[in-house]
Formats: sequence, C-alpha cells, structure tokens
Amino acid sequence: MRAVLRTARAAIIAAEAVAVGISLYESAVMVAGRSREPRVPAPPPRLPRFALMICARNEERVVGGILETLLRQDYPTALFDVFLVAHNCTDGTADVARRLGAWVIDATDTPPGKVEAMRLGLDAIGEGYDFIGVFDADSRVPQGFLRAAADATDGEQCVQIETVPHRTDDWLATGYGLGRRARNLFWWQPRARLGMGTTVSGSGYFVRTELFREILKDAHTMTEDLELTAGLYARGERVSFVSTTTIEVEEPHRFGASLRQRSRWVRGHFAVVRSYWKPIGARAVRGDLRAFDIGLYLLFPTRVMTRSAISAAWLLKLVRGPGLPQPLLTLAMLAEWALPAAIAVRARLVPLSIGGLEAAVRHGLLNLLWFPIGLWALVTPGNRSWDPVPRAAAEEELDAVITTGPAA
Repeated sequence: MRAVLRTARAAIIAAEAVAVGISLYESAVMVAGRSREPRVPAPPPRLPRFALMICARNEERVVGGILETLLRQDYPTALFDVFLVAHNCTDGTADVARRLGAWVIDATDTPPGKVEAMRLGLDAIGEGYDFIGVFDADSRVPQGFLRAAADATDGEQCVQIETVPHRTDDWLATGYGLGRRARNLFWWQPRARLGMGTTVSGSGYFVRTELFREILKDAHTMTEDLELTAGLYARGERVSFVSTTTIEVEEPHRFGASLRQRSRWVRGHFAVVRSYWKPIGARAVRGDLRAFDIGLYLLFPTRVMTRSAISAAWLLKLVRGPGLPQPLLTLAMLAEWALPAAIAVRARLVPLSIGGLEAAVRHGLLNLLWFPIGLWALVTPGNRSWDPVPRAAAEEELDAVITTGPAA
C-alpha cells in the first residue's frame, strides 16, 4: 500500500510540475509580448496578386456580404480575383455570386469537407497568383483589408488576419466571441510582437500558391486550417499574425450546432496531433522555438486546461494534500487568474460592470464545455459528418446586397 501511495504522490507531483511549467511559460510569453510595441510591417517591393477563394455550401442568405466587401476593395482590380466554390449547393449560392461579379466554380457530388472544396478551387483557379486567400461565406472585411494584407506578405509564406466576432446580442455567440477576442489579446498578439507565429483560423488567411497546393494535396483531417498550420511548422515555416486589419467571423447561435462544430474541431485536432506532432517535435528538439511553441499548442490548445489543473492542485495543497510547494502553486494561480484579469481590465476586454462580469462568467462556463466535448470526440474518432452551421447574420442587410447587382 505504501508503494502505491508513493507512486500516486509522485504522479501527482509530476502532473502538477507539467501544468505549472506550461502555465508559467504561457504567462512569460504573454507578459514579454505585451511589453513590446506592435510590429508594423513594411510594404512589399511590389504588390502581390491574390486569388480570393470562398468555399460555400448553401450560403445564399449570407454570401453576398463577403462578396460585396471583397469585390469593393481599395486595391488594384488587376491584382485580385474573387472565386466562389459552390460546394454541393442546392440553393441559389452560385447565382448570387455570379450576379455580384465573382467567378463561380461549381462542385457537385463531391465528398463533404472544406478541404475538398479548396482542392477543386485550386485546380480551377489556375496559375499567375502569388497568394491564395481563403474566406468563409459569413465573413466580412473592411475596405482596406487587401492593402493591409499585402503589406504583411513580404518574406512570409502564410499570414492570418486577426479574426474578430460579428457584433451580436445573442447569448451563445457573444460568449464564444469573447473567447475569440481573449485569445487574440492573451495569446496571438503577444506572440506576433515577439516574432513568433499563430495558427490558421479558417477564414482570412493567405498562403503562397505553390506551397498551398503542395500541403493541401496530402490533407486528410476534418480541420484543414489546423492541418495546414501543422504542415507549415513541420517544414520550418510559420503563420504570421496580422493585426493591422481584421476580419469579422460569425459564431454559432444554436447550442446543438455549436457542440457539433466543436466536436468536429476536436476530432480533427486529435488527428492533426497524431499525424504532425512528431515532425514538429523533432524540429523543436533541434532548437526551433516556433515549432516548440506550436507543438505545445497542439498538446494544450487552451489555458482552461492548465487553469483547471493548477486550481485543483492549489485546493488540494490547501487541505494538506500531496503536491508541489504552496508558494509555487500560488504563483501559478496568480499567473492563471490575476494576471489575465489585470490585462483584460487594462485592454477593456469587457466593461467594468455587471454585464461585463456576466459575460466573463458565461465565457468561463462555455470554456468548461471543452472537457465533455473532448471526451466525446475521443470515443467517436471515426465520425466524419460535416453539418452546416445555421447562419444568423442580419438578413435585411444581406437581402439588400443580393439585389444590388454586380459590384462597381
């Protein structure tokens, strides 16, 4: 029995040491990054030519918004084309795109999954483009979006524009939207200031054309964005995070749709870890800090994991249980709770009000759902269903876009 207790004690201490080490590393990166001024990219020697690809499946009600904002960009019209891949559509998505002036690629009777749509799109787009830009149908971009993206491409293989949530009063969407803004504030912006990398976020990213073709041909998971990310870091490249402009994306407004979407993401995440962590880990061992950082992200993609572990360890120590010394656990607790709270207040992530407190609590509760979602994804690894997420964008505005005709 004593041997069992000693083994259990050693296991607890080892687990706590891992959690504390990761927590302090993440906090150090956050503090070091936020202490630096944002990097302002220098304009490239020549403007790149873009192929802007929208992958859409029955998005008639919302696709007009992204088409309109892309086609009206403040960027030389000879240097970009807009393509829409109508992937297994049974509505008027393709008709809306043609009416507004985009090139339409009809993809019918093809397997589900965004990666299939992108492959078909790349085959149809042809040559002559420096970068491929990928967008979801429910996204929106400002008028100077392409100009800012072009300024950030010099010397880069892939850039991801900062994603922000649509403005909405919906309870669920605002909760997840706060999580997106928090991740930008605590995770990606500090890394960008330190010259580190980010992940591809599914919409609003640009990849050099030939590299995109090469990596995409072997993609096999249900999370093509994370797989593209892993493929780049396994080659010694990075995804550059750009905050000089933003792209608005929509969060699910229905709880069931949210759970299905996130279950698919987690299954894809596990598949990417199995396929890519070994080559990324090998690069990390050879001293590639960016590979180390993204490899750590693949294993611990959210701080709710370390926050939960350290909080449990601190409480266990409080009742005189086994574990690391109390002062070290208290330091980690401050790094997990007090430090982000101070940064959030200073950055005005949420208002200092009852409403702000309610939003923070809601965000925390939604974060805890990742644990049951992860368990469900573990026991259903073969599920490759791809359910469309119901859209809830402002239909009055989009109806007006649909009927305006081709963009000027």
